[in-house]
Amino acid sequence: MQEESLQKVLDTLNELKKTMHDDANVSVNQQLDEAICLIQDCMENGDANANDKVLSAIGKVLAALPSISRLLEMFLE
Repeated sequence: MQEESLQKVLDTLNELKKTMHDDANVSVNQQLDEAICLIQDCMENGDANANDKVLSAIGKVLAALPSISRLLEMFLE
């Protein structure tokens, strides 16, 4: 994944974290923190497997958000 794309994802996750600061439960905040750290590590180390790792981390964040989780369930039914 290109560094520019990773930076955009990182900026988006940081904004999401700021926006949700007190509204999100502990699990969501933990998933956000893990995703942010992972992306930062990938950017610093130039990880060749960054795509899979970042997408997996983002998927976990989205699944942890109750409204997104409910929306995904609707599509899967």
